[in-house]
Amino acid sequence: MRGAALLVRHRIRSSGRWAKAVMIGAADAMAVDMHTSNKGGVFLVTRFRCGGFAIALRVNHTMSDTAGLVQFLSAIAEFAQGKEVTAPSVSPVWQRELLSARHPPRITCLHHEYEQVLNTNNDEANSTPIQKPFFFGPKEVRAIRNHLPPHASASTFEVLTACLWRCRTRALALDPNNTVRVSCFLNGRSLPGQIVPHGYYGNVLTYPAAVLKAGKVCSFPLEYTVELVKMARAQMTAEYLKSVVDLMVIKGRPLHTVAGNFIVSDVRRLGLDTVDFGWGKPVYGGLAGAFPVISCYMNFKDGIVVPICLPEPAMERFEEELKKMTKEPFDVSDCHRPPKITSML
Repeated sequence: MRGAALLVRHRIRSSGRWAKAVMIGAADAMAVDMHTSNKGGVFLVTRFRCGGFAIALRVNHTMSDTAGLVQFLSAIAEFAQGKEVTAPSVSPVWQRELLSARHPPRITCLHHEYEQVLNTNNDEANSTPIQKPFFFGPKEVRAIRNHLPPHASASTFEVLTACLWRCRTRALALDPNNTVRVSCFLNGRSLPGQIVPHGYYGNVLTYPAAVLKAGKVCSFPLEYTVELVKMARAQMTAEYLKSVVDLMVIKGRPLHTVAGNFIVSDVRRLGLDTVDFGWGKPVYGGLAGAFPVISCYMNFKDGIVVPICLPEPAMERFEEELKKMTKEPFDVSDCHRPPKITSML
């Protein structure tokens, strides 16, 4: 395939709808076909002169999570490859009743991600946001890890999330006494005690949160916020998922906390970048952009690309903070060690 790699981004602002994109090819000119359906979703196919193409898909997130979307795209790919099949290799399963609330519903866990709080952010934090993608290759991830003590053990997701949470909080210049959150989208399909049949494409996710004062996120060593991210992820159990479902019924499907929240979703292992429509592995597969409080981690080349959405002045400060975190070398001995974590507040 000829031509330079090209990332096509589509800004989708519709409430409750997410943009997903699968990048297949690139060239210096293109033609566009739009295929729309009813309220279920919208397909945008961009064909390139080199023979490659890009597919953008907008769907209503109440229908499916990202794992379910990949299942749908994979089914389309099987037919597109010309295989002699009469049905997808993974049969779709509806059975939404499997995740119905209990009788009677009961909230058994603490859910910081659904706390309704007053927005006390400054006017700048509430201004019109812009988007930028940030790439984290082996060099950048290594530099961020250098901010941790040698004995620290953490996944790339945990380290990167703690770093972005700190940089974002500093960039927004929030009141140090404001409570901020970081929420992690987690897939509940493989939880022990949670029976979800193979092929179920509905939402089986939630996003437990860690909370801390903004001043502490900005000033405490990175190791501290890494531990908070670990604590947030550890909350995700079958009981936690059931508690969320019951909370939806009891509290009338509340929106996630917006003020002071940063929600991250790691879609690198879900397969958006491996869907093959017959032309080989995609150049890029992932979400087309970020939202004001939501960013996703996606595979790109030998690293991770993360789109960030912030007000323009805050974006400039965010870039400066990120440069500090990804600059090598860094002497971790300059950090002080905070007290042992006993509470998220």
